[in-house]
Amino acid sequence: MPHTWQIEPPLARYPGVAWYWRPFDVPASWQACAVRVEFEAVFHTATVWVNGQPAGEHARKGYTAFTLDITGLLHWGRTNTIVVRVDNAFNQHMVPRGPSSDWANDGGIFRPVQLLTTPKTFVERVDIDAVPDFASGDGKFTITAYIRNTSAESWSGKTSFCIAEEGNSLSVLTHSSDKTLFVKARAVEKLTLQATFPKAKLWHFDHPDLYRLEFSIAGERDAHHFATIFGVRKLEIKDGAFYLNGEHVRLMGVERMAGSNPEFGMAEPAEWITHDHADMKHLNCVFTRVHWPQDKRVLDYCDRHGILMQTEVPAWGWETFAHMAAEPDADVMENALEQLRDDRA
Repeated sequence: MPHTWQIEPPLARYPGVAWYWRPFDVPASWQACAVRVEFEAVFHTATVWVNGQPAGEHARKGYTAFTLDITGLLHWGRTNTIVVRVDNAFNQHMVPRGPSSDWANDGGIFRPVQLLTTPKTFVERVDIDAVPDFASGDGKFTITAYIRNTSAESWSGKTSFCIAEEGNSLSVLTHSSDKTLFVKARAVEKLTLQATFPKAKLWHFDHPDLYRLEFSIAGERDAHHFATIFGVRKLEIKDGAFYLNGEHVRLMGVERMAGSNPEFGMAEPAEWITHDHADMKHLNCVFTRVHWPQDKRVLDYCDRHGILMQTEVPAWGWETFAHMAAEPDADVMENALEQLRDDRA
């Protein structure tokens, strides 16, 4: 992984079903853990089995990540098997619809896959919105954390976070809550926190300063940490002009279409992603737009090297809505909305 069968000449024009299979070892020590498998993207429909038992499906959403909890399907201390059925047949009930030169129909598990092993209660996701206060020079941010409890018993513990400059690990803010967090059994708790740190370095094309947030939970017997990076930036449109952190800027750039290298297709390795985006930055591109939700490695490169990204659901031009009435068909609209929601996650 990543892989697409479209790079193999006999299969270059094959739309349909293919199968992936592999064994993996599960230590007995994982019995105390929640074990998930994360697929960053499979085009376009994936059905997954673990040890012959159904684990889940991600249907007609070929550019967004999904995670399946496979804890209850594992054999501890033994070799296990995972099987994935992939279907990239053209489908009129999703976006993109049917064959189009704007979207490669490369079938396969075309982005990375990984196993995630955590305590039974873990930080599932953290969103952060960080903007500058132009008057004081401080950074104001809102953290939204999602804590999932997969066990049959309620969980209680404390939360904390620390923020440091990415690259030199210089701490700028730490916080430990004195309140106890309770998460019901088999439930997700959403926690929102707000804070300010002084003299924030602002993200810019020429100096893409970033911060690292580590959000932690600690219970009586377990703990979990979740890390993410972010920039402090405010985007505005005023009087027909674009402003980044109060500065009127002109967005110069190009559209980069993944999958154009016939050696890789849509299953691009990290080296090729870096190759293309380094060329863009060398040309002084500070902006790019793309027709579908992007690989996390692409977004990370842009964050770290000063490129703004406009991502879209895979819908463009009148062909997407051909043979429909004044409003898009309900199933196509819902599929597009699901891809927007998945991309935020």
